[in-house]
Amino acid sequence: MTRSLHGRLSVGLSMAMVCMGLLAGLASFWLAFDEAQEYQDASLRQIAVLIPPDYWPSVGKPVATPLDVDPDARIVVQALTTSESPTAPLLRLTTHLSNGFHTVNVGGQNWRVFVRRVAPGKKLAVAQSTDVRSDAAFASALRTLLPLLLLVPLLIVFARYLVRRSLAPVHVLAQAADAQNAEYPEPLPASGVPEEIAPFLRAINRLLERVRLLMGQQRRFIADAAHELRTPLTALSLQAQNLERAESLAECKQRLLPLKSGLERSRHLLDQLLSLARQQAAVAAHQPVDLAAIARLVVEDLYPLAEQKNLDFGLELQGEVWVEGAEAALHSLIRNAVDNALRYSPENGEVTIRIRSDGEEGVVEVIDSGPGIPPEELHRVFDAFYRLPDSAEGGSGLGLTIARHIADQLGGRITLGARSGQQGLVFLYRQRLAPPP
Repeated sequence: MTRSLHGRLSVGLSMAMVCMGLLAGLASFWLAFDEAQEYQDASLRQIAVLIPPDYWPSVGKPVATPLDVDPDARIVVQALTTSESPTAPLLRLTTHLSNGFHTVNVGGQNWRVFVRRVAPGKKLAVAQSTDVRSDAAFASALRTLLPLLLLVPLLIVFARYLVRRSLAPVHVLAQAADAQNAEYPEPLPASGVPEEIAPFLRAINRLLERVRLLMGQQRRFIADAAHELRTPLTALSLQAQNLERAESLAECKQRLLPLKSGLERSRHLLDQLLSLARQQAAVAAHQPVDLAAIARLVVEDLYPLAEQKNLDFGLELQGEVWVEGAEAALHSLIRNAVDNALRYSPENGEVTIRIRSDGEEGVVEVIDSGPGIPPEELHRVFDAFYRLPDSAEGGSGLGLTIARHIADQLGGRITLGARSGQQGLVFLYRQRLAPPP
């Protein structure tokens, strides 16, 4: 079967019309044939009624031509009497035929006979060959069938035209989609669209809207990334020029420190950008992952940063907590949350990681003693490159963006809240538990 919807509808409708035409034709032919037979019976009855009884004594022989008005019909009229006839009858019919219609065989040929009686021993028979009757009935029925047989091809052509006209909006939509600007897609026109196509069109328009929003986000991201990279590179260029003008080794070493710090910030920004790009393009297969094991690795990686600031860096585990996901993605999520907590916590502060289960969910908590986030800024800190006003830390503004993107991919959710009774922030990630491998 063809994959073309137009072809499938055309072939299906054509087959249905041919089948229904054949059935209708057969029914029409049979009804017309039966009606012609009844009409011929009525003709025999009429002939028998129209011959006057006074004429019957003279019909012991075949009726002359004037009585048989249609020679092609081969109608025979003769009397049925028990007395001897001076001439032999045309049909040798038994005299015991009752009133009404009979089909009898005379000389190897079937005849349709109507018998009429008005007095004892006095009958009139009107007969016609069944072959002649059948030929006439067939010809009459065939004339009723011919218009239908001619109409079926016209119906097929008309059905193909209707299918083409009905599917024309699909071709119009395809042309409108081809004419779209790839960088700025717009919703497809919904006017004049059939109801059956409208849900599909609405789904396409919703998809185009999401594509448009994503492309807008990508353009803003690229512009923000270019701006974020240009600023530190400009600073690095100025610091390198200052380093060239150093007149002594001590002054050179002193000017080298901000250059090293700027390079480290640039490296961190590039790492965050690459991490975000990898997460956006990730299609890794999910498997059971132990959050406790990942948290241990994160503590090992970031412990030197906590040690530099003399932070109380702790890990609280409830045991193994298994969730479904990619190990690298969950490692990046927890690392970004902990990295933010360490950077924004003051010296001699504290950062605690808690891994536990809560009902049917696995929970990751990162609790710090930093300045926290004002409630009015909570909805903005997940935007790329967004940093809190007057923030002392020169972060990239991508850590929470990466974490939220990973959470969306894994079906988890992130919430931020103030620390109860103390200064600080609580990062909370929840995801449905999975059975251990």
